[in-house]
Amino acid sequence: MSLNYDIVEAVPVTLVYDRVHFWIVGCGGTGSFLVGLVVRIALDLIHSGKPTKITLVDPDRVEAKNTIRQCFCEAEIGRNKAQTLALRYSLAHSIEIEAVPLAFQPQWITYQSYWGDRPNTLTVLIGCVDRASGRRSLHQALDRNHYRSQKSVWWIDAGNGDRHGQVLVGSSLSVEPNDYRFTKLGCLSLPSPGIQAPELLVDKPEELQENRLSCAELARLDRQNLVINAQAATVAAALALDLVNGELTRFAAYFDLRSGTEHRYITQKAVNEAIASSAQTNSMPSG
Repeated sequence: MSLNYDIVEAVPVTLVYDRVHFWIVGCGGTGSFLVGLVVRIALDLIHSGKPTKITLVDPDRVEAKNTIRQCFCEAEIGRNKAQTLALRYSLAHSIEIEAVPLAFQPQWITYQSYWGDRPNTLTVLIGCVDRASGRRSLHQALDRNHYRSQKSVWWIDAGNGDRHGQVLVGSSLSVEPNDYRFTKLGCLSLPSPGIQAPELLVDKPEELQENRLSCAELARLDRQNLVINAQAATVAAALALDLVNGELTRFAAYFDLRSGTEHRYITQKAVNEAIASSAQTNSMPSG
């Protein structure tokens, strides 16, 4: 990997909030490892005087095969993933965790966030889904930011292949460079992960119901290193921690188990480059 000197010019994301609501959407390979890390971030925020809530979303149940690749055990087989993790960590840390055993819907994220009807709630959506349809729902949820200069809803998307992956951070659906001008205080918004990498919103052949891939082909597509999901969870948690602490100077991290991690830092040039390739092709609905 080449040296990236953008870190010298990077500016942090500027946020003003009095409480935080974490949503972990997808509690499988990456999400199941991520929950424990986010719980610790939440506990730290609570101890510092920031009320914090966690909501886990996943419609699936734990299967026997999940006890090896995901953060589940045999005693949890047959139980809903979101509910299982919520029970486990709420009992371990005496923290309230909400579980929604359904597929995520963007309308759940209201203008002010439903929690306490407080406008200064920072909503952090951490997507750990493996299908484009799930990412499209998270992308559309950012439309709640449309009329606000300071974005209250942020999406952190974690995805991975067999030995590599990426974590992208964003808050806006705009592809207009002028909407991302920095202030003296720092950066107020970043392009959605769906704008940074439009291919994340496009269904892969194996995701389509009408696909004709053989079982052997599907098995090969699903072959992953046993620790890649834990790595993706760690990177996502690190970016989430920086975001809520006002220290986020990166909006993309690309990692490989062999070669390490490379970051895209928050500079005006890097943000403009990130949206340039999407300006003509991104046609996702905004709500």
